Amino acid sequence: MDQADSLRSLFAKQSAREKLIQCRDKLRSAIKMGNYEEVQLLTEELEHALSHFEASLEDDARDLP
Repeated sequence: MDQADSLRSLFAKQSAREKLIQCRDKLRSAIKMGNYEEVQLLTEELEHALSHFEASLEDDARDLP
């Protein structure tokens, strides 16, 4: 893996982490505000973001020597 690939991987992982945190915060806010119609949708969005984040970590683990 060259330096450019390493940087792309780092930014992709950081982006996935930020999306996960954003989804979590939106879900917490919906629960606190009592917007229960949104909770199911946001829960699904959070699960998708978590899967994407975990995949980015697995990709990094495969790249280790």
